[in-house]
Amino acid sequence: MAHLFDTIHPNFFNVLASPNKETYIDCIFIIYRAIDSIEDAFQGDREYIIQQLIDYFEDKETDFLDAEEEEATRTSRQKAVHVINVLKKSGWLGEEELGDYKTSLNLFDYSIHVIDTLEKITRGDTSEYTGEIFAVYSLLNAFNLEEGIGILEQAHRKTDDVIRKLKSLKANIYRYYFDITKKRSKQDLQRLLEKLLVEYKTNFFDAAYYNLKTKDSLPRYKRGILSAIASIRDNEATMDHLAQQALTLKRFDDYNDAFNFVEEMLRYISDSFAALEFLILAIDRKNEQYISAAASKILFLTNHSDDIEGIFNRLFKIVLDKPDEAFDAFFNLVQIRNIDTQSLYNQRRMRMDTVPEAIVFDDDLISDDYRRNKVQALLKNNIYGKKEIDQYVKTLLNGQDVIEAKDVEIVTQEDYIRLILVFLYSKSIGMHYDIDLLNKEVRNNFVSFRNFRIKRKGVRAWIRHKQPNSLVKTF
Repeated sequence: MAHLFDTIHPNFFNVLASPNKETYIDCIFIIYRAIDSIEDAFQGDREYIIQQLIDYFEDKETDFLDAEEEEATRTSRQKAVHVINVLKKSGWLGEEELGDYKTSLNLFDYSIHVIDTLEKITRGDTSEYTGEIFAVYSLLNAFNLEEGIGILEQAHRKTDDVIRKLKSLKANIYRYYFDITKKRSKQDLQRLLEKLLVEYKTNFFDAAYYNLKTKDSLPRYKRGILSAIASIRDNEATMDHLAQQALTLKRFDDYNDAFNFVEEMLRYISDSFAALEFLILAIDRKNEQYISAAASKILFLTNHSDDIEGIFNRLFKIVLDKPDEAFDAFFNLVQIRNIDTQSLYNQRRMRMDTVPEAIVFDDDLISDDYRRNKVQALLKNNIYGKKEIDQYVKTLLNGQDVIEAKDVEIVTQEDYIRLILVFLYSKSIGMHYDIDLLNKEVRNNFVSFRNFRIKRKGVRAWIRHKQPNSLVKTF
């Protein structure tokens, strides 16, 4: 069995765990960009790369804690040479003598793969889900025997991309969910809304989820894909021709191995698309889980009522806003222990069946105002659910197809919270409305926000500009 460290150097990851890891990763990126061109092909002149590193160290004060005692790292050039030596010893790059006193530095293939991944993580790149399922559908519908193996390999590769991107999409949602529920970081309401309405919307809804549920949805192409696979697999002449192609192109020694190779590709595509709906369902559930967690946290952070949750919320805010304040005078926390096992011991008694008695209750003891306040307190907890927000939007639309958020009346804090939840729940399953984000900051009573359009699902919205007879259609 092949082992990872049979290919890469055993000390390859040491630079990423070094006390100077930030400096090393900066230098790795500098070297990568310096020789990332068609002419260089990840092979660059040593002196040119050293000069690039010298320019970096001229602007940055760095002390190498992992440098050997006899190795000087005082000047910028000495630091640059030290970095190159460390990367050579760790297996990130190698040197090659070109003659005429010239030396080149070469990145290894596995180093390039790792650096590409690190750069994507650093930039915060997200996988855009665009036309992946349609690509598989198009390939299989354009199937012909002359290019049979090539088409099947491309369809197989695209299917694998679909599965991998959907798994990454689910993991991406979990990262946001973990950050909002498990990560012990202090987040105010503004930061939470920014993460939810901007970052999550851009990286999840816009980049992947919207296309997955609309233009490139599974039900739209699944039947055609499975039908194309079945027609190929059930045709003996086609399968024989593909196996003969695989014998030639893939250099199989045995016909049965070539036939199994073709059959495995077809089975993988068929099984993947047959089971894909379960993965999409898991993504939907994870999205709902994140939305619910975000909504709960928003409701908690905006709760300033006199119930237990509101009181604790205000207490926590006071403590967090004054970390240097001594609150010992307000609390008396002591450790209590039992002196012996008999101190609080109660002897067991035989269980006796109780006989229920009728409770006589005098209605005059509770006033109508007290009863009314209690009913309102109970109903308040039921105005923020998805069903209630959906009904609230229907009330706002009042028979219209489209309204803008700036026109929604905001008088109380409850109105503000409900407007946030209207945006938040817009992509949830079962809602009868949708939203379009507009590039304009507006102010509505006591809050400022980025305006958005609320529209009934299945309706085309028309916007009239200031010029007469000028309409712009949006969807």
